[in-house]
Amino acid sequence: MPEDPNIENPDTPSPPAAGSLLPRGAEAFGVRVKLETYSLDPTNDAGAPKARGFQVILGITIEDIDYLEGAISTGILHVPVSEVRDNPPWGTKCVVDLSMRGRGEKSGRVANVRTVWEIAGTDVPPRLVNAYCKP
Repeated sequence: MPEDPNIENPDTPSPPAAGSLLPRGAEAFGVRVKLETYSLDPTNDAGAPKARGFQVILGITIEDIDYLEGAISTGILHVPVSEVRDNPPWGTKCVVDLSMRGRGEKSGRVANVRTVWEIAGTDVPPRLVNAYCKP
């Protein structure tokens, strides 16, 4: 007998919820490439303002990519999702805001870094689609 489309299947995973950890966060991918080619790239037209923000607010530049990549990859394992949005046809976007310590002269400063993750389906881990300082 076919399933009734009006009844939810209990085996179907529900979308992520604000207040929960990023689903499959340990498997998240795309962090380095997004930072390298966008968020920390002052030559990328769309990413340049983000790169300037990281530099001015936290003293973080492309030379600090290992630090930032590690802090994001670790942070999403402990900090809950703050916002969930539908993003048709690509799936769901989840926002995770992380507190980040600055580098160099800005090492005494802590600021929020907003990370946005795309979840294309329950069988796909989250992919970083945006990261920027959020004063």
